[in-house]
Amino acid sequence: MLIQYAVANYKSIKEEIVINFSVLDKNIEFGGVVNEDGLEYPIHKCIGLLGPNASGKSNIIASLFFSLKFINSTIERKEKARIKTERFMFDKKCREGASSFEFIFYEKGTKYVYGFSVDTERVLEEYLLAYYSKKETTVFERGGEGEEYNFRGNDVKFQTEVSKKTNINRLYLPIAAEWGYEKAKIPYKWFEKMFRQYEDMNISQVIADVLKNDLQKEILLKSLAKADFNIEDIYVKSRKLEKRHRDALVYFLSQIVGEGDLPEDLIPEDTPMIWITHATQGGETFDIELNDDSSGTRDLIDNIAELLFINEEGGLFIEDEFGRNYHTKLTEYFLELFMGESVNKGKVQLLFSTHDTKVLNLLRPEQIYLVDKDENGATYVKLLDDYLIRERDNIELGYLKGRYGAVPDIKG
Repeated sequence: MLIQYAVANYKSIKEEIVINFSVLDKNIEFGGVVNEDGLEYPIHKCIGLLGPNASGKSNIIASLFFSLKFINSTIERKEKARIKTERFMFDKKCREGASSFEFIFYEKGTKYVYGFSVDTERVLEEYLLAYYSKKETTVFERGGEGEEYNFRGNDVKFQTEVSKKTNINRLYLPIAAEWGYEKAKIPYKWFEKMFRQYEDMNISQVIADVLKNDLQKEILLKSLAKADFNIEDIYVKSRKLEKRHRDALVYFLSQIVGEGDLPEDLIPEDTPMIWITHATQGGETFDIELNDDSSGTRDLIDNIAELLFINEEGGLFIEDEFGRNYHTKLTEYFLELFMGESVNKGKVQLLFSTHDTKVLNLLRPEQIYLVDKDENGATYVKLLDDYLIRERDNIELGYLKGRYGAVPDIKG
């Protein structure tokens, strides 16, 4: 489970921003939390980011996508490939400095702290701490412009050999796990498991995979029925890609990445097309391709399918502009579905950004981060729970009146 994520010097983010999933008051009991043995505090299933346009909500989400993808793609990185980080541009020190990322997480009975810093050419810093007991153990530290390692007595001979195989633009953790270092395997596998939802994921294939599982399909259809959608069935039709089109795509991509680096299954021979069966009030039915249905229908089906897909092994569900095509009632329904026990049995966590102020009535104040920019254009966050909020307060109304900040400044 993800306990905390921190990022600094990335896009509009200048100073460190920390997103904490911990339930800070152990004595409060409410739904939507995970409380595994060994956790110091229970963990929220869901955290939301709320703020005006251009405040930096999407950049926080983007930083998470970037860091997780950088970890999971390290092994395939070419030796001289540049690192596509984007630093805070309104400050000279930041432009020339490093982007930093840190994760605190809990996996298989152990708490880990893993972080790294990069510029566009190299990994400058990297570290892994593990709490095998109450006292932390430094598994490895990397500094000195990324070329100096300190293993603090942990399998020094083996780790030294692995470090020599780690290029300057690659992270050590994935390389060590790939070479069989046991203390690196569990935390690295956590990143693989937690982040299987890429920005460019093929949602049609995800839905198709869910529909292959009878139980997951039943949950999907029941969820849509409960949300008052007149959908009786969802099914897949495969559309075969013509050979000449596939050959043209293979040739085009090979010119970009090199033919030898192109996975054989990158371009499948057929593509799943998702169809849904609607029922009319008169009892008649008609079929329509999902892409031709309303954006709200597509989004809800996509999100429930992603939740079911990730829920098999657990992971992190990341959603930018959550509810942009939803009615507020559907936002409420999905959050209740997510935080309940019937579908999400504590394996999936959600981090989302939104403009829908109704979430202020759906989540607890310690689940909402208000996002805004300072006078220098740097993004910062405030936890709503840091404000004095009385039980009788209408939080949404107070927010819209500017009591907590992070609202658009509309000048007459």
